[in-house]
Amino acid sequence: MEKLDKINRKILAILLEDSSAQLSRIGKKVRLSRENVHYRIQRLIKIKVITDFVTLIDYSALGFNQYTVFVEFDRINKSKESEIIKYLQNQKAISWIGVLAGNLSITFDLYARTQDELNSTLSTILTKMKENIGEYSVLNVRESAYFFHKLIEEKSTTRSQILQKECKVDQTDKGILQQLNESSRKTYVEIGEKLNLTPNAIKQRVKNLEKAGIIRGYSLSLNHKAFDLEWHGLQIKIEKPSQDIEKKLKDYFRNDSKTIFYYHYGPSGIYDFDIGVAVHDSSELRDFINDLRSNFYEEIKIKNIFLVLEEISSHKLPAIVFS
Repeated sequence: MEKLDKINRKILAILLEDSSAQLSRIGKKVRLSRENVHYRIQRLIKIKVITDFVTLIDYSALGFNQYTVFVEFDRINKSKESEIIKYLQNQKAISWIGVLAGNLSITFDLYARTQDELNSTLSTILTKMKENIGEYSVLNVRESAYFFHKLIEEKSTTRSQILQKECKVDQTDKGILQQLNESSRKTYVEIGEKLNLTPNAIKQRVKNLEKAGIIRGYSLSLNHKAFDLEWHGLQIKIEKPSQDIEKKLKDYFRNDSKTIFYYHYGPSGIYDFDIGVAVHDSSELRDFINDLRSNFYEEIKIKNIFLVLEEISSHKLPAIVFS
């Protein structure tokens, strides 16, 4: 993998904080021309360091809930697994998909407005996989936070996704959000051309969406493999749930150098947290686990550990959110 120099790491740090930043503004910060910055960003995309330019959209304000589904395949071959993955990719309610190694085979994020909608969507998906499915679990995501700046060993202000109240948006707003969901670097001109609106009209609506907290920021998705790292998932159950221990765990995840995200789930009796840990090898993973256990010896239990072999889809929101 191509080694990243200090300037590329600085560009990544700027884009992690605001991936909509203009080339000229980035250039001033890294002392390069606009053209040179553009070339470097395109190069980072080409060598698969940057996987997506992400707009952080509060899906809950649009009336949706997020769920994570974990599935263990049974009696399956490579061809059938590929068929199932392709099927999942085409589902309008599914976003991120990860292929796993361990006792779990695949995980994906699913969005629904109501319990009935969730049940209907899940029933359709599980029926498709019925000949090849073993154990599975469905967990409601209460809160999520990503710390991809740790991949480049930079400090950053963390943005957590916490459930908000539903807000009033019209179809034009949804159209703008859908365009920004495709790429946070789309300009007002590009969006306006798609929606038959002037750039100024788009700009004003975007500012209103930001002010309302529906657009919470702009960032990146990075490929952990580009940094020679493995991504391991840990599923954690709190032995005696309390708000105090939940807060202590979240603070630990934010401050720990290897934790790159967490999902905090609603009460289920299965898991309370799902975290992603980026390490170079099993020795580093063991050190992380030992440190986590020593800090929370009586409070938590690690219920499962798995390796993320491949990310099939990005962290962008699925089409159903904008319907």
